[in-house]
Amino acid sequence: MVRMKQDAGRIRIWRNDALAGVELLRASGTQHHFPKHFHDAYAIHLHERGTMAFQYGQPQVALKPGNINVLAPGVVHMCLPADEQALNYRCLFVSPAFLQYAVLDPGATRLPLFERLLCLGDLELFQSLGNAHRYLETDDDAFEAETLLTSGLAALATYSGQPHARMEAGSEPRHVTTIREFLDANYDRRIALADLARLVRLNPVYLVRSFRSSVGLPPHAYQRQLRLSRARQLLRLGTPPAEVAEMVGFADQSHLSRLFKQTTGVTPADYAKGL
Repeated sequence: MVRMKQDAGRIRIWRNDALAGVELLRASGTQHHFPKHFHDAYAIHLHERGTMAFQYGQPQVALKPGNINVLAPGVVHMCLPADEQALNYRCLFVSPAFLQYAVLDPGATRLPLFERLLCLGDLELFQSLGNAHRYLETDDDAFEAETLLTSGLAALATYSGQPHARMEAGSEPRHVTTIREFLDANYDRRIALADLARLVRLNPVYLVRSFRSSVGLPPHAYQRQLRLSRARQLLRLGTPPAEVAEMVGFADQSHLSRLFKQTTGVTPADYAKGL
């Protein structure tokens, strides 16, 4: 049996008022294990120390210092230390609106394909995005930080011409779309598997297997991630954690806190302090 060591490292999440639509994370000396989850923004991971096992399909990706990993909103993934060494890394969570502002010409609407993007050897791009992150951490020069970030995002967009696996809209089974849309609209409600089975008139075992195959999570876990995503939005607006828990459908604040820290690395209260 593998014994999980207590994580003595530090994870911090915050926003810089000078740059709307960008959230930042810095992890130092951590061995936090992030279970399967997804983000509501483009997640740009800059790896600085140690080896991180990144799972969003087959085969598993090993991130090493200098690597950049980018995931689009909604891509289910899991990440954890690959060995006993503690990890250092930085993340930029960029909203679709900010990415559109940064990389598209006026009037254009089609964003580059960032569903799964791995840059292994572009040191100049790694340093540029890392410097943008550091400037936004210290408030040294938000103007320069925005310049570095937008140019870095434009550089990432040049990688999007490479072939990537992507599920086009409408290609998932109709019953999966129906369930997803139902959960999106009712994330805060108590839902039974029998409710979903009646909704699409399918055997519940087949329903769960099919949904997991298409989405990457079973329906109950997808609903949980929707609740956590909405919780982050409410915390950004200054809503107290106890109220957030009730508003998004968790049984109580302790339930929210446990799952929130498991997924983000910080408690709801610490997350709110960084905004």
